[in-house]
Amino acid sequence: MLQAPIPSNDEARLQELRSYGVLDSPDEQAFDDIGALVRDIAGTPIGIISLVDENRQWFKSCIGLDAKETPRNISFCGHTILQRSPLIINDALEDPRFCDNPLVLQEPHIRFYAGFPLISSNGLALGSLCAVDQQPRHLSDSQIQAMERLARLCVRQMELKRQSRLLEQANQPPPAQAAQPGLHPVLTSKEQLISMVELMLTQANQACFGLLRLEFKELRRIANALGESSAGALREAQLERLEAVLPSNASCCELNDQEWLLLTPFTATEEQLCAQAAAITQRLQEPIGVGQQLLSSQVAVGAALVQGNYNNAADLLSDAAIALRNAARRPGSHYSCIDLASRIQAQQDLQLESELRTGLSQGQLEPHFQPLFDLRSLEVKGVEALARWRRSDGDLLLPSLFLEAAERAELLGELDLQMIRQSIAASHVMARVEPQRPMVLSLNLSGALLENPALLQQLFALIDAEPLPQHWQLQLELLEVNLQQPEADIAQTVEQLHQRGVLLAIDDFGTGYSSLSRLNRFPFHSLKVDMSFVKLLDAPEQPSNRILEVIQAMAEALELHTTAEGVETDAQRLWLQRQGFHWGQGYLLAKPMPLQDTLNLLLTHQSSAVPL
Repeated sequence: MLQAPIPSNDEARLQELRSYGVLDSPDEQAFDDIGALVRDIAGTPIGIISLVDENRQWFKSCIGLDAKETPRNISFCGHTILQRSPLIINDALEDPRFCDNPLVLQEPHIRFYAGFPLISSNGLALGSLCAVDQQPRHLSDSQIQAMERLARLCVRQMELKRQSRLLEQANQPPPAQAAQPGLHPVLTSKEQLISMVELMLTQANQACFGLLRLEFKELRRIANALGESSAGALREAQLERLEAVLPSNASCCELNDQEWLLLTPFTATEEQLCAQAAAITQRLQEPIGVGQQLLSSQVAVGAALVQGNYNNAADLLSDAAIALRNAARRPGSHYSCIDLASRIQAQQDLQLESELRTGLSQGQLEPHFQPLFDLRSLEVKGVEALARWRRSDGDLLLPSLFLEAAERAELLGELDLQMIRQSIAASHVMARVEPQRPMVLSLNLSGALLENPALLQQLFALIDAEPLPQHWQLQLELLEVNLQQPEADIAQTVEQLHQRGVLLAIDDFGTGYSSLSRLNRFPFHSLKVDMSFVKLLDAPEQPSNRILEVIQAMAEALELHTTAEGVETDAQRLWLQRQGFHWGQGYLLAKPMPLQDTLNLLLTHQSSAVPL
């Protein structure tokens, strides 16, 4: 006899099963009706709702058989919970897994078994809905589909029973607590709040509650731009707002300089939790006046609900963090509640981060190059190096598929350095095509590198140790948001790069937060105008022509070189040229391509200008 193996997630599965409070409960008509429907649909004498705990399968309903439980090690359902599809045994005597099973050779003499796993909303198999017969038989496709629907209804009935029980607990008033003088009615320490969570999770009759992680998305930028005093005033104003919207028995603590943790006792349902998260998001996202300024207050909220389905604070905090990350990824203010899809995505994210870390250590980054060209003559003036990741399986991934993973894993700075090193090496190969041609090698520089002193020193050492070919210049592109760092830090970094002959460009200009005084004060060389403006040049409604005219006029006043990104048509090129833009980049000339294709393009264009 083949005993079913214990699944790797059995501890979590058992925790989820116990949270329903169904094990060893009295018979209930609603579940017996489901067991009777099993017999009617399958045409078998026995219909069972079986729940599998540590050592047994216990029958919530057993129609047609006088039994309440059997050992787990001989159960058919122990095999069913290992899969997501039905387990159908047409004749157990002919199946080597079950032919010598005591349940086959002895009472109840099972010959036919059809088990349909009962899958919770968390994706965990609680047991199975079973049709059993003492004679071999087959189920039709329509019978199988009907049984699958009935299994889902059975789980829904269990969830309704759990929800009803939790609501009953939630409606019981909490014990009165004496107010502690000198403490804010909401704010507590991080250690105290997490201790409260641990205590609530270890109670024998575990009450339901909600845990929310709240992030002020703009707080760090405001602190950098306006100082800690403004950020502190914003925190205090938000705390007052939070106190007004939270339940009276809620608690709150600061996890770090821009993230808070909220505990809401007696939150019993996902609907209640989502309503709390929505109310917090709505109230806190409104702009706040600090001094003479109206400050942005975008927030992200991630929420997790405890319904007897957690046994430690670490797992609960992790789930709330996953939900917070989902909310924070979206622009503006949003909230998100943890669900199975989010957990699966988090696991996939971790796998991708691990593969990327390995890929960087093995040098799997592969620079592709897109030409920068003169808008008047189409002469190639330089190339921008763009990262591609050649995975171990040979797949080539675009940045949109791995940059978020690199940021989460804090690998962006290392990625930048590897790209710069490989691109400088490639520039020496490209320079052989026409050694006397002046060229620019342009690369993006992430905020992660700019904010890390150790990585900055590595960047300076790399530039010093690996110079570009003669007549080539290195250009590093910064996003506008990176200019929100403290001015002294920016000034020191910019000066170090400027002394090394590095050209500095503002990338995706017009889409972020720029300080014109900083553009004027620091030795920037170029503005790269975001492609979204170029694409709208010919838009029938709200064309971007006027915006581009203003950008070019400002660049001329500041004596800045301009490059338009996303140039795809000759009409766009001609308009940009007439307005005074210098260079273009886009599919009009070439898409990003590997080194060999770039060499072929340079060979084609080596006889200086292309006549128009």
